[in-house]
Amino acid sequence: MAAEKTSPRDTMFWAAGLFVLLAGVVGFFQFAGEVMTLFRVLGLLVAVLVAALIVGRTERGREMFGFVREADVERRKVVWPTRQETLQTTLMVLVITIIVAILLFFMDSLFGWMVRRLIGAAGGS
Repeated sequence: MAAEKTSPRDTMFWAAGLFVLLAGVVGFFQFAGEVMTLFRVLGLLVAVLVAALIVGRTERGREMFGFVREADVERRKVVWPTRQETLQTTLMVLVITIIVAILLFFMDSLFGWMVRRLIGAAGGS
């Protein structure tokens, strides 16, 4: 696959978005003792939003936001199980786990007994 050529305009937008994001992070930590945490977090969220909007103006940014929109459409199509279905499935998993644990216990006991008999028979000669 050939590498796509990034336009100078897109490069400028990516740099501007990165600058806004870094300015938000630096500002968040710079004003740690002077400004309430709520305002620092809101400022950081605004910086992230502005950076996302700037990057969204690029070709790759539009593709990324398109992917996010498509993923959200697919997420909305998911049919979540009801409470009763969840409880029934959980109960079945627990019962099967207990049954398998009991079978493994008996198999381990049987194989342990067989190995002790073999070692005991060979060691007794």
